[in-house]
Amino acid sequence: MPANQRLSTLLDRFVDQLAGEIATRARRQFGPGAGFGKRGARQKLDMRCRVEGCKNRSRGPRFGYICDVHQAKLSKREQQAARDAFNEKRARRA
Repeated sequence: MPANQRLSTLLDRFVDQLAGEIATRARRQFGPGAGFGKRGARQKLDMRCRVEGCKNRSRGPRFGYICDVHQAKLSKREQQAARDAFNEKRARRA
């Protein structure tokens, strides 16, 4: 067997082992669900209106999770009280 071929075989084995070790360490460090360059799985936001008994969908965090109907009807203090009551009730369940 010529020296070039032996060296080539040796280098191939070394590269394969190195690649395997890098992949193993990456999986260990980033976890099985983490994709490289991708965002991790995100939890869906609870978009319900924070007013007790309301079934409407809110417009999200920018609007304080209060639906359009209650934004028009309730004062800012009443909206904040509804958010606080929702958070307190949720904290008791957890």
